[in-house]
Amino acid sequence: MARSTYLSLNQVTRISLLSALCVVLRYAFASLPNIQPITAIFLVISLTFGLLESILVMAVTMLISSFLLGFGPWVLWQIVSFAVVLFIWFYLLYPLTKLLKSTRGSEIAFQAFLAGGVGFSYGMVIDSFFSLLYGMPWWAYVIAGAGFNLAHAASTVIFYPLIILIFRRFSYEKTT
Repeated sequence: MARSTYLSLNQVTRISLLSALCVVLRYAFASLPNIQPITAIFLVISLTFGLLESILVMAVTMLISSFLLGFGPWVLWQIVSFAVVLFIWFYLLYPLTKLLKSTRGSEIAFQAFLAGGVGFSYGMVIDSFFSLLYGMPWWAYVIAGAGFNLAHAASTVIFYPLIILIFRRFSYEKTT
């Protein structure tokens, strides 16, 4: 039997609910520049439900929240930048953490550190797109955004362990 290319009703519902959660969290944390739990949520969704669902949740979140926070050409670059770093996380960085033979606590700490790197990388990728969009020197744009990128990385390191423990609890309750 051929595999369906369509999303199931459960997947569409999950994507909708997680997107709504991310939009609310993004709006709630909007007053704190680049300090948001949504990057950690996108990373954990990719591990729990797959890369496709993570990218869909991210794209819906960015589109819907942009109506509240401001819509412009940067929304496309946010979606592309997040897709790039989610792809790198899912296929390169997270498998790297599985090579470690360690205790669960140190594994989550290492994942959180790499998730912070993903948060910083997102800033670097989007800064690169913006420097092209606005015709500015790349290094000037990256240096100007370094503080924001560090805040994004730090918040992702802090939120990642909390988010992964919550998602593991829900996935454990679902299987029992």
